[in-house]
Amino acid sequence: MEGKVKEISDMDTLKDALRHLRKKAGLSQSELAQLAGLSRTAIQALEDGKPTCKLSTFFKVTHVLNLKLYADHPLLPWEITP
Repeated sequence: MEGKVKEISDMDTLKDALRHLRKKAGLSQSELAQLAGLSRTAIQALEDGKPTCKLSTFFKVTHVLNLKLYADHPLLPWEITP
């Protein structure tokens, strides 16, 4: 998915964006889960904005949807240093 870069700065926007991008890719939650090696309930938790979602789950989904995540993104709760 190439195109404009859009910054997502809050969880509500993130969950809506993930749902939108999944649907734009023509994938059901089950199909996305299978491609990412996850359960459908993990995808549902992400799209519902559940705070218990594992970061590894998020990374797997962003990889399948070809999204970029920057280390200094405000949704990441820690600082990554080289």
